[in-house]
Amino acid sequence: MLRRQRWLRRIYNYPEKFCPILQCQDVVRNFSGKLYRRNLFYLSGLLLLVCGLVTTTAVFRVYAQEPSPEFDLSQVTPPGSPPLALAGQAIYSESCAPCHGVEGNGDGPTAAQLPDPPTVFADPDAVWERSPAQLFHTTKFGRIEKLMPPWQNRLDDTQIWQAVAYAWSLHTNQAELDAGAALYAQSCAICHGPQGAGDGPEAPVDLVDFTDLTYAMARSQVDWLNGWQSAHGELGADWSPDQQRIVLETIRSFTYTPPWTAAYRAGTGVITGTVTQGTPDGGAVVGLTVTLQAYVDFTPVKVLTTTVDSGNAFAFTELDTKAEIAYFVTVMFANIQYSSPNLAFAPDQPQLQTEVTVYETTDDPADLYLDQVHWIIDPRPGAIAVFEVYTFGNRGDRTVVGKAVAGIETPVTVALPVPPNAQELAMENGILGGRFQQLDNLVYDTTPIVPGPGTDQVIMRYLILNEGESLDLVQSLRYPAEQMNLLVTELPQLQAEIPGFSINRTETIQGQNYQLWQPDGAVPAEITVRLSGLALAGDADPRTGQGNAGQAGATAASVAVPALEPWMPWVSGGVVLLGLLGVIVWSVQQQRLGGKDRLSDLRAQRDALIQRIAQLDDRHAIHELEDASWQRERAQLKAQLLSVTSQMASLSS
Repeated sequence: MLRRQRWLRRIYNYPEKFCPILQCQDVVRNFSGKLYRRNLFYLSGLLLLVCGLVTTTAVFRVYAQEPSPEFDLSQVTPPGSPPLALAGQAIYSESCAPCHGVEGNGDGPTAAQLPDPPTVFADPDAVWERSPAQLFHTTKFGRIEKLMPPWQNRLDDTQIWQAVAYAWSLHTNQAELDAGAALYAQSCAICHGPQGAGDGPEAPVDLVDFTDLTYAMARSQVDWLNGWQSAHGELGADWSPDQQRIVLETIRSFTYTPPWTAAYRAGTGVITGTVTQGTPDGGAVVGLTVTLQAYVDFTPVKVLTTTVDSGNAFAFTELDTKAEIAYFVTVMFANIQYSSPNLAFAPDQPQLQTEVTVYETTDDPADLYLDQVHWIIDPRPGAIAVFEVYTFGNRGDRTVVGKAVAGIETPVTVALPVPPNAQELAMENGILGGRFQQLDNLVYDTTPIVPGPGTDQVIMRYLILNEGESLDLVQSLRYPAEQMNLLVTELPQLQAEIPGFSINRTETIQGQNYQLWQPDGAVPAEITVRLSGLALAGDADPRTGQGNAGQAGATAASVAVPALEPWMPWVSGGVVLLGLLGVIVWSVQQQRLGGKDRLSDLRAQRDALIQRIAQLDDRHAIHELEDASWQRERAQLKAQLLSVTSQMASLSS
């Protein structure tokens, strides 16, 4: 047993030297929030970076035979409004930073593997002769010969413009633009106007409008400099080249919003709604504080407050109607925060309505039930990886806030059993010791559960070591369950028997088949999964042909993929399992208790959601997901991410 545990520890000790992609820890943290080193399942989040590289090479294989199109201005759609660099920051971090670097220095973790150095966006000279339209064209259609993929396959034109705006901002800063604005106001604004619209008091009739996005996107900085010197070379003749450059950067900022500039501006939008008491004879809601939070790509940009009037209504007016801004309405009642769905204005919809329902509380869990249960059983040589997904509902009319349990400081709401021989227990949407607490063979959730179906979700994962070729996994359900799906990896020699369940169909995910088992009738209170034909530690994994003593390596196109350690095929199964979770798990709007003790838990949820969105995008890029499914699942995950971010902002304020 001691030898087996040493082998298990070796599997989880992931050495960065075997994967250059993971050596740049700043980039890794940007994608996953934390650098997890010793846990298989947290490690799977980092492996998404490896998966991203492999995905990119798959995209290259699809398009490698098509030459990169030459720049054609007619193929560039002008932005509908000045792009928000802040909205492009996450896109840049996920899609561009691996090559171009987090700060645009061309030092991303995959840059060394490219045939030519990537563009250094932090260098003003790199974009001096390039127009925004050229950057857009390259981003959208790619440069396959330079291993630049065509991002039109996973980004729309608005997102590409946002990413281009953020990349552009990396070679300048607020201090430069402030200095350029002072010079512009001194010598240029009298004709060109304070915002470059050509409406200054001494402007000639035909003066160019720098804010015309169609015009501006097609001009590089050097184009503008040449036009300036041809029209009135005496203006700014005593300025240094750097001063001329920062004035031109100021003019460019009239056509996009830099990330340090306020993204929110008052407008014509209106959000109205009501606050409803969902508990009969519950407390009054009149006078409650209603908070409206505005976000651009998960970054808070504005917070407004009002109160519930005598008609249980509220209203926010003069709101920014930019499509990139997402709004949430939140109300605190009985120390619990309740929120509206994600709200966003459309061009033809400047007025939105919503409703927030609040509830009284109870410590009685009698109305709790399992709305959905999903298990994934994934045998590997010497161990079985188990994912368990529980979605709770509340049939009552009060929010269940839990009861005290000896040994746990925070009241707990639900309890889930863990097999006594489980190892490496981890929670995907929370932290053991934070939101989740473990005592003996029970894991407790401390999250309040509001009325309605699917209002709380718990995802846990663990390993069961198998000493022999057969094993029985026995788990009980402490709450009545309405539906259950059980996925078992389909492998040669592996046999599964689940009393009371039958195979409904086979699901194929990333080339691997999984048996989908469902109950013959009602979901039983105890489930036994009998497995035989299991591989032992050191045996070959039938999916890869690699055992504990094997060696594997991979290359694709002209991108060098790092050689894999013998145990890497075993570990990489975490990526496949995350893919399965993306298929069977939908987002659930979660209501949370306020308090600083929740922040670390919310951060973990945020990081997990970012990983799931990145993986979803990768699957769409290699055509594993149709557009409709990708857009639907991505919207759900982003709404959940916005909700988590909203709660973090509330707790931090």
